[in-house]
Amino acid sequence: MAIGLIISDVDGCISPEESRAWDGPLFDRFAEACRKASAGDSSLAPMTLCTGRPQPYVEALMKVLDIRYPAICEAGAVFYRLKDNRSYYAPSVTPAMIRGLHQVRDYIDAEILPAFPGVVYQFGKEAQMSLFSERPEVFNDITPLLQACAATIPGLELTITPTHYYLNIDLKGVTKGAAVIGLIEQLGLNRESVAGIGDTLGDMSIREAVGFFACPANAVPGLKAVADYVSPFPDVRGMLDILERPELQRTCRHDTP
Repeated sequence: MAIGLIISDVDGCISPEESRAWDGPLFDRFAEACRKASAGDSSLAPMTLCTGRPQPYVEALMKVLDIRYPAICEAGAVFYRLKDNRSYYAPSVTPAMIRGLHQVRDYIDAEILPAFPGVVYQFGKEAQMSLFSERPEVFNDITPLLQACAATIPGLELTITPTHYYLNIDLKGVTKGAAVIGLIEQLGLNRESVAGIGDTLGDMSIREAVGFFACPANAVPGLKAVADYVSPFPDVRGMLDILERPELQRTCRHDTP
């Protein structure tokens, strides 16, 4: 079955995982490929994003890449549509969960950040939290403290997972994969007509929700093991290589919702 939509992670795929400047010429090539695909001016299937990044970051990327399908932000907790500038929570996110996250955020400010110099809270999120550190080994000490805090808040269950440089604090059951499944249903597509791209174990649920899955060379071994294709190149260079795969070419145009 021809691929009708490509859903990609951002950090470690479109951009480098590290906090450094992007490769401008390579990103320009990638952006041009995305824009042509969105306009139906190439054989490549159109793309959207599924990332842990907050909505404002995703909005800016969608404008640069001319992404016309809804995007998934905050690791599955938030959807965003550029065409009507609308953000909305995933159906599984409740007001009580949001209130509980606010309490955890207060704990992070009061206890975690003072105790772990160099750990930074990522601003701008509504239903998911992320901590950044250039020494991600400290996440081993932070995780049990956050779990103990959450255990004192009735009805709040968290899933806490590290990536290369981030510690992601998610509402239990709210995943990228669940959001991808919801988006596929919303668009009237099916699993086999959707491709996914990711690089960390947080993207495993995307792998389970799509028909074809690829990784850049910098992906973690556990994700590479279940990918249909692993590029020999890292991040955006790997993305350019992945987008040339015959599996990602479409044979007919799809109207943008």
